[in-house]
Amino acid sequence: MREHNITVEKRLTSAFLEDLEPYAPISSRDKILQGNMTCDLPPLKLDWNESTLPPSVAVKNAIVDAMANNQNLLNWYPELYSKELRRKLADYTGRSSDEILVTNGSDDALDLICKVFLEPHDQVLIPSPTYTHFLTYAKSRSADLKIIEADDPFTADITPILENLTPATKLIYVVNPNNPTGVLLDRQQVATLCTVASHSIVIIDEAYFEFSGRTVLPLLDEFPNLIVTRTFSKAWALAGLRIGYLLTNIDLISQLMKVLNPKSVSSLAQVAAVAAIDDRQYMEKYVQDVKNCKLAMLDFFRKKEIKAYDSQANYIMVQHPRLQKLLSEMEKENIFVRDRSTFKNLPGFFRVTLADHTQTNDFLERMEKVLERV
Repeated sequence: MREHNITVEKRLTSAFLEDLEPYAPISSRDKILQGNMTCDLPPLKLDWNESTLPPSVAVKNAIVDAMANNQNLLNWYPELYSKELRRKLADYTGRSSDEILVTNGSDDALDLICKVFLEPHDQVLIPSPTYTHFLTYAKSRSADLKIIEADDPFTADITPILENLTPATKLIYVVNPNNPTGVLLDRQQVATLCTVASHSIVIIDEAYFEFSGRTVLPLLDEFPNLIVTRTFSKAWALAGLRIGYLLTNIDLISQLMKVLNPKSVSSLAQVAAVAAIDDRQYMEKYVQDVKNCKLAMLDFFRKKEIKAYDSQANYIMVQHPRLQKLLSEMEKENIFVRDRSTFKNLPGFFRVTLADHTQTNDFLERMEKVLERV
């Protein structure tokens, strides 16, 4: 067989990617599905802040009905720009459908924003700890990231952001409530950011809005530099279908639409999201159950004299002096949580997703056994 020696003289990949490390998610999913567990107890997957319950029966029925009654559901491209879902979201959010873009998960919304607004060496301010996948999107545009590590990550303080703001700052990314600390900036603090950083895009990631019940959406009427992102992956229990959305003013929407793929959100995801909104009471009941169970979990850890921090989201942060031993013993009880001690200002911390009443009681019973062994 003839051999071909090919010499590549030019770089094939973008120079922006030369020093880029891929996002490295750590999930218990594969371990659970492959059955690589140490006991027969049902797994408690509490590491990724997903809903611990499946979506409502109405969502499942909508998908089944769509598959049965629309013979072209899978072989045709989905409805472009998710028009029906945008109308539903307009009613849900109180905003115009013209201010909404639906994306393939809120991750795609964040990536889209970076593609449209960031150029090489633009400065991006990111309070840390934060949702680290966003760093990958910003770095892929060769932006200069300024990671701001607060001394006390459990305090809602915008001072460190304002102190690091420069004329070169192009974008500010804030998760609100914050992931992983659950800290929530109030509307006035966000308004201050938008005012002082009027030359920058301010992204407020409201992935956990349904749990906090507080939003900065009214500020869209005042600040042309504000973008809000949201997801169906948390309270709505649709993480597996990958659907999210962003809201901003019509001028910024027109710029984002230049890059948006209008057929990127699958037909099944759109069907499911519409049905989920129509059955909003199911989501609201789950959210209330999670809030009630949060109090039980906080009380449990505090009675054990273990530091646990309140949160405005569907998770809490817990600190333990023997974290790795604790996590190892938790896995022996098929409890899977997220080690967050890799953040410099979160030593000894893990994050645990909140669950419903039955799952929470199960978690606490297993934790009693874990703590006896640690």
